[in-house]
Amino acid sequence: MKHLKVTALLAAALMAVGSMTACGGVNSPDSGSTADKGNSSGDVTLSFLRAGTSEDAQIAYQAIIDEYTKANPNVKIEYQQIGFGTELDTKLNTLYASGAAPDLVRGPISTIAQRASMGQYAALDDYIAEWDEKDNVIQTAYDVANYKGKQYGIAINIEASMLFYRKDYFEEAGLDPNKPPQTWEELLDYAEKLTVREGDDVVRAGFAFPISSNHQTLIQFARQNGATLVDEEKDEATFNDEKTIEALEYFTQYADKNLIIPFVNQKDQNPFELGNAAMQYLTLNTYVTIKASGVDWADQMMFSPGPGREKISTFGGCQIMFMSEQSKNKDAAWDFMKHLFTDDVVWKLVEETGATAVKTGLEDKFNEAYPDIGPAYLETLQYTEGMPKVEWASLFETAMKTAFEEAMYGKKDAKTALDDAYNQLNSERGI
Repeated sequence: MKHLKVTALLAAALMAVGSMTACGGVNSPDSGSTADKGNSSGDVTLSFLRAGTSEDAQIAYQAIIDEYTKANPNVKIEYQQIGFGTELDTKLNTLYASGAAPDLVRGPISTIAQRASMGQYAALDDYIAEWDEKDNVIQTAYDVANYKGKQYGIAINIEASMLFYRKDYFEEAGLDPNKPPQTWEELLDYAEKLTVREGDDVVRAGFAFPISSNHQTLIQFARQNGATLVDEEKDEATFNDEKTIEALEYFTQYADKNLIIPFVNQKDQNPFELGNAAMQYLTLNTYVTIKASGVDWADQMMFSPGPGREKISTFGGCQIMFMSEQSKNKDAAWDFMKHLFTDDVVWKLVEETGATAVKTGLEDKFNEAYPDIGPAYLETLQYTEGMPKVEWASLFETAMKTAFEEAMYGKKDAKTALDDAYNQLNSERGI
């Protein structure tokens, strides 16, 4: 196996596009205000903690809050944002332990099992049952936030990954851009035909994927191969099975064949954005970023849910609205949560933050706004799966990253890398 060397790549900055659409007042029929409930004086202070540090999202959410509180002067919302991962976990642990839990949390799917099991997130089933907009929310937004039969939240954004590819590069390689790869074998074959080298150095990857700090790639391809990765009912890891080993072995072929431009996930590196990749799994936000950058090849982008094996599966990062069980103003918190899911507010988040249109009534509007990517993106949502809902999700993520890196850098074969990661995870769980 060839030794991989990480190269530094520059990527475009996150976009900030769109303008604020008019949001209806919260006392309109579409929102049904209950903000004065839960406090005998009618004055309510809600705390709202949002995971994420995007400036675009910060500005958008603050504007939404300002409009809501202007329409509901008895409500004050104390809003703050924080980074994902350790920062969020530490903050939530501190707040819940001190009795100062936020009324509302916008957090990732990885928090559900831990927080729900500890009684920190409130089940929303009764509220949703009475909500007149409940049937206008896409099913995936509920599915990703359901845990052990209870609805602990609703996804306000689903960052579904889909296969981006370049029409001009396909045509240059003699491939039909209207026929993207449908199988693993086709994906590898296309990648070989689309790769461009200068000597031994890959200067344009046929199929680019991050090597370091990457768990999504292996997760989605293992699922495509029929792997479960985690048995949530038994609370057990299962990712050292043959299905996952086959998926990891599949990717080592890209290293063996010298088809890779190594880059680090979640860094300012993205070969596709730089024009150095013909195919790559990316999200809607990347599409908007590329369009806003004004590059002359933006109209060459084409899109597909990607290949499958036993099934098609793509990885999705989900940002979910939760309510704290400890909230003293649950009715008021639910009222603001409902406001976040009104069509006007959802569309504002689509325009200004690159969020997903999680309302079924907005699908036509979404396709009109994004005619080239919209239909493929909405189709991809059907195949999107997020992180397993287990209390040890962070350990699972680390295990998948470690196994992937060790195999891709040739330190261990796929089976050994997964076995070692599996054993390390169980050791840290005390199993």
